[in-house]
Amino acid sequence: MINLLLIFAAALLLAYCSDRRILVLPCANGRSIDLPLITMIVILSLFCGLRTTFNDTQTYINGFQNAVTLAEFWESEPSLWGNPLFYWLQSFFRHHVSDNYHLFFLTIAAFNITCFIKFIKRYSEHFVFSILLFFCLGLYVSNFAATKQTIAMAILTLAIPKLLEKKYVLFYLLVFFAMLFHTYAIMFAILPLFTERPWTFITYFTFFAVGVVLFTFESTITTFLQYAEELGKEISVTEVFETQSINVFRLAVYSVPPLLSFLFRRRLWLQMGRTENVMINMSILSFLVMSLGLASAANLFGRSAIYFELGTIVILPYIFSKLFTKQSAQLLLGTATVLYTAFFVFDSSAFASGYSGITPIDFISTLLAP
Repeated sequence: MINLLLIFAAALLLAYCSDRRILVLPCANGRSIDLPLITMIVILSLFCGLRTTFNDTQTYINGFQNAVTLAEFWESEPSLWGNPLFYWLQSFFRHHVSDNYHLFFLTIAAFNITCFIKFIKRYSEHFVFSILLFFCLGLYVSNFAATKQTIAMAILTLAIPKLLEKKYVLFYLLVFFAMLFHTYAIMFAILPLFTERPWTFITYFTFFAVGVVLFTFESTITTFLQYAEELGKEISVTEVFETQSINVFRLAVYSVPPLLSFLFRRRLWLQMGRTENVMINMSILSFLVMSLGLASAANLFGRSAIYFELGTIVILPYIFSKLFTKQSAQLLLGTATVLYTAFFVFDSSAFASGYSGITPIDFISTLLAP
């Protein structure tokens, strides 16, 4: 746990330096080298990529070490609904790049975290607070556990700008590409419906639809599972119906941006553009998907909700800045920082017992080993 807290503190410090352009080096071509940002990405990637245990890590290690050749992969006739690009990448890396699983994990971590951090940097009005949310809401730690999903999510950070630019063909191509790494990325296909301001007909209709699913959970989800099975996507019935429900406290944490955006919707409408509309709607979708876990399947719906979590990470500081005076917003950000950090410490209490990893020096030794 202490290691994760140190990484957390280092990330916030480096985010502050990047935001204030401390150690940001100007270049002759008018661009700059953001050393704090680069350092943050390197540190976060190393801590994640050099893990040896945590959650599903051993499963991914076994999968990598037993990856078939590309010829065998194609002979298996992979299904579009079976995350084929991840298993293709696994086979390609294992047999054509390196059989070192540390390097495999590190490459994925570097790609994912670079995409996430650059996205947050681009769209957040308060980079430091958004990095705090990146940790506190669990997206960073998700990179340690949900490898296929976080690759898909990283690809979707490239799709969102295309949606904002109304380049729908490129948007859907990237969504389809992400879906080949993790099927649930298909949820992003609905996002063009949520580019208009929130808390209008489409928002209320979505709340109504989620309410119907909650009240008819068993029959509705059973029907959905049958359709998914017909398409070739297997979802464990046990995972859905025989697991614990979502933690209400976690759901309350996710409700903050939707609740604020609802209470002050008329004031926000006057200041919001297409980007803010999408980000707030993403935070609402994240909350609604997680709320489905009130019935059962906390892990399934919790991980699904993370797909839209970047909206929350980006939009919450925007809401604070638009609803309050500068002094009040700073006070609110300070209070929120304390509360979210407390939630992070509470939520990550089991991290120490589950995580282990090697040092960068040990990693270099594995690369040099005959």
